[in-house]
Amino acid sequence: MFSFNLDKNFKTCTVKFRISHHRGIANVVTSGILLASVSIIGVMLLGWSQTSISQQQQEMDEVFNTQMNKIREDLIFENIWFATPSGIMTANHLNVTIANVGILGLNVTSIQVTNVTGTNNTSFTYTYTDAGVVKSESLSLNATYPWQSSDELDVIVFTNRDNQFISQVVAP
Repeated sequence: MFSFNLDKNFKTCTVKFRISHHRGIANVVTSGILLASVSIIGVMLLGWSQTSISQQQQEMDEVFNTQMNKIREDLIFENIWFATPSGIMTANHLNVTIANVGILGLNVTSIQVTNVTGTNNTSFTYTYTDAGVVKSESLSLNATYPWQSSDELDVIVFTNRDNQFISQVVAP
């Protein structure tokens, strides 16, 4: 800050300078603070993106593996035979024999038998908790079902990977 004095006769002129003791932050210091702030924010964003990307990759791997396992699961119906009441079986029943021809073991969770004859379309679902079939092995399951001669039946086998395998048969 400065002041300028001129006397009345215009002979003397004094100029006074007063130096302020307040100093601002130097450009170098402000640049350093700004650079450090941007670096910290950049590192935080990089860490967040890496976490997010790895989570997405893990989810994609799980979906891919699940779908591949569903594709690799395969079974065939070896035999479906109809039986009339005998011994401890007091009603008509059918026996479903399936073979695992896939490259993975599978677990049968239920078998649904549906009568698709025009006059009768009853459906029964039989659930199983311990119906695992290892690769290249067979499994026979017995199901009580009130079939009649010439009934057309859809037999659907459900697995724990949500696959469905269907066969159509006609009762003798």
